[in-house]
Amino acid sequence: MATAATAATAASVAPGTQLPRHAMATETPQPSEVTTLPSGETAYAWKLMASERAHIAQMLSVDVSEITLDASYMDRERDECRTCGKYMGLDDLVHNALYGGIHGGPFILDVLQNGPRGQSPAHVVFCSRCVTKHEHARYWAVQWI
Repeated sequence: MATAATAATAASVAPGTQLPRHAMATETPQPSEVTTLPSGETAYAWKLMASERAHIAQMLSVDVSEITLDASYMDRERDECRTCGKYMGLDDLVHNALYGGIHGGPFILDVLQNGPRGQSPAHVVFCSRCVTKHEHARYWAVQWI
């Protein structure tokens, strides 16, 4: 017999995925700063919003002060979710990696604090609010500023 907590958890997981939906309010992000990295690669600095930083800290079960990254450098501008309107953010990548069983929390926190270890493959990204699949895959720039 399902308990109320079990039923609530089951209801928050999107059908066909293992990814939970995280109901949350978010703000509209600032436009990304476009920069050229020393490698010559064009990168878009996604400045972390307060709601994004708090969401990441909550998922990793750490204090928000441990999310020290100011921006993530991505291959293109943020997309807006076509279903719920949330702008794609680093919290979506963390959500997908953590709840999709790709990476554990300690590894993700280390990357957020110290940067990626090498070339990032393209990541298919699902919105962490409604789990709609974003149209474009994303990858991190190799070098973080």
